[in-house]
Amino acid sequence: MNYFKIYLAALLAVILGSPDTSVAQDRPLYRWRSHLPYNEVLGTATDGNQLFVAGRWSFFTYNLSDKEITTYAKEHGMADVGLSCIGYDVLNQTAVIAYANSNIDLFKDGTFSNIPFLKLKNTSGDKAIYQVYCDAGKAYLSTGIGVLALDVARKEVKETYSFSDASGTYAVYNFASGKDTFYAATAKGIYKTAKTNAMIQYGASWTLVDASRAYKLVAVSQGNVYAASADSVFQIHTDGSFSLLFTSPGSVMRHLDPTDKGLAVSSWNATRYDGSIVHFDATGARLDSFESTNPMMVSQTLDGTLWVADQTNGLLNKSERITPSGPRGIGGYDLICNDRKVYVAHGAYDDRWNLRLNREGISVLDNNTWTTYNLYTFPPFNDLVDAVRMAKDPTDNTLYIASQVNGLFWLKEDKSAGNLRETVFEPHLIDPSSYRLSGVAFDGDNNLWVTQTDAPHELMARSAKDGQWYKFGLPSTRPRPYFENGAAGLIIDDYGQQWFFSPAGGGLLVYNSKGTLEDASDDEYTRLQMGVGLGNLPDNQVQCIVNDKKGVIWVGTSNGIGIISCPDQVIAGQCETEIRVVQYDNFAGQLFNGEVVKTIAVDGANRKWVGTGNGVWLISDDAGKIIFRFTKDNSPLPSNSIQTIKVDPVDGSVYIATDEGLVSFHSTATDGGAENKNVLVYPSPIRHSYSGPIAIKGLVNNADVRITDVSGQLVYRTKANGGTAVWDGKDYTGRRPQSGVYLIFATNSDGTQTYAGKMVFIK
Repeated sequence: MNYFKIYLAALLAVILGSPDTSVAQDRPLYRWRSHLPYNEVLGTATDGNQLFVAGRWSFFTYNLSDKEITTYAKEHGMADVGLSCIGYDVLNQTAVIAYANSNIDLFKDGTFSNIPFLKLKNTSGDKAIYQVYCDAGKAYLSTGIGVLALDVARKEVKETYSFSDASGTYAVYNFASGKDTFYAATAKGIYKTAKTNAMIQYGASWTLVDASRAYKLVAVSQGNVYAASADSVFQIHTDGSFSLLFTSPGSVMRHLDPTDKGLAVSSWNATRYDGSIVHFDATGARLDSFESTNPMMVSQTLDGTLWVADQTNGLLNKSERITPSGPRGIGGYDLICNDRKVYVAHGAYDDRWNLRLNREGISVLDNNTWTTYNLYTFPPFNDLVDAVRMAKDPTDNTLYIASQVNGLFWLKEDKSAGNLRETVFEPHLIDPSSYRLSGVAFDGDNNLWVTQTDAPHELMARSAKDGQWYKFGLPSTRPRPYFENGAAGLIIDDYGQQWFFSPAGGGLLVYNSKGTLEDASDDEYTRLQMGVGLGNLPDNQVQCIVNDKKGVIWVGTSNGIGIISCPDQVIAGQCETEIRVVQYDNFAGQLFNGEVVKTIAVDGANRKWVGTGNGVWLISDDAGKIIFRFTKDNSPLPSNSIQTIKVDPVDGSVYIATDEGLVSFHSTATDGGAENKNVLVYPSPIRHSYSGPIAIKGLVNNADVRITDVSGQLVYRTKANGGTAVWDGKDYTGRRPQSGVYLIFATNSDGTQTYAGKMVFIK
């Protein structure tokens, strides 16, 4: 190849302003982004103008002055995911955030500081944090082992107030402060003590106010002291007597919150599945009330508005709802992503493929906005339960959703929708009221394939030619305890064969209809298991299957990965699984031996993203090298338990669904095309202060890429990862280039596809 001629032609194109040269901005590489639900709000606190909102899985702020919503996650400095409660210390202008795992963060001016004292504390007791109450520079955390008094300014736990008897230490559920007195609602009753008590750390020095009822809430407002039992609120008088303020039989008192006029009472009725906020003045007169679906607590801002933390509908008041855009749930049992449009199936199953009856449906991310389709938001999907697999029709973009309970749902771009259930599919052999679909995929001829579990036929297909449905079954070679005719994890290989596995240890199955859906007489199939001559799988418990860009089948099992390099010869018995031995660092062994490999995804460079119960790996095309290794401890991953991974072929982002939420990582590989098209360079221009990677996207597949100065001196050379080349911004001597224009030249292996562009370094 004559690179000199290519260089001259490209240089002339750059100088003259070639019309195919485009420079544009895009998101930085290696950036993480969390995609969390914001509707399940557990608590809120305020400085009077800004609200700090703790969701079950997320945290955000809302500023009343400019109406700005700001979301935060681990990539912004949060220590964990999964919150439990929140408080605000006025003296230090700091929000105190408690996590469900007993971790603690302090949040001030957009910055988080972690205090893992309780999370790391070695104790066999209940370390759950039930409430954060802030007063005069301290945060009092009500926990299962007592009250932790946290000095907010010093960022340290100063002391613990413990309550115990012969049976052991008992929990404190709520804490409040009067002018001179502290109050604690414990598992054994309401206690109080003077703030000046020198023995305050010992519960025995506190005075028991009342133990006649099970109290979990206490509050002080306008000089009055209140306590709540399961369904009633009482005022505690100075003489120790109690008077009933409010009762709601059948309801649960969720929280008592002081206001500038009196007390706000949040309650919830599990039978009616609704709740209310009742506002009382200091005399006990009812000022106001309004309904809330699932209220958890109330904060009052300086304008007098009562803001409700609602476990179903986010942050709200009487007239408005403030909820950042996010998916409906944390689960992601299947993902589809393309050019930043993402579909998430929230349905669920356990390790034995049992139903979870999840009704969160699906969520769709489009143009940075999430839309949910389920029984609460979209009537056609009112019986969409356990949505576990999805596929898009390549001809019209219709989305098909496999439900483990109610058959196959469809959703068109015009929002028309429906369900193919009794009209097409077969009921479950044991539970005939259900239609348990477990997979859906399109083949190269646009035929729609579906797998069923515990039905007479594992496979069904709709012909793209005539719209007819055809059924396919394999002889029962999987006796109990395997699923009868069980099928899951459906994919179609490059030869039009259907691959699926039998849940709960039934091995891997391959079916070939020979391209004649209407004629089953020539069909062939086989079953792969452990053992030489039987398929040589690493384990009969198959978890996932993927077809890579070279047509090789990768099989994730409960004991590592198997590789099938000749899938067209499998049914003939001429190809078995390779259990590859690889060397990582100083250790050699079978590929992911001992790991339960839940998911494998292939990126534009044919590299493999592997998800297990211990995090995520990115390995090279041939599995010989580990490129990235992510866990919840070294990355914004919310959990090490990975459910699904998918790669956006256009954007290069890797979407990782865990059991505690969805995140994405902007990686370096995209699908390369047959030609250079819509090439982007980002960031652009490249400022002297920027030290991150520089990406060139939209290149021909695996292009040879060279970067030179304007005189033609080579600065850097690399090979594209699929359609994206990455440069660290340094020349071969490790130095940053001087300010100025630099030229980009890219070509495929035979020189028939070339590209010329430029990038600019500025101070």
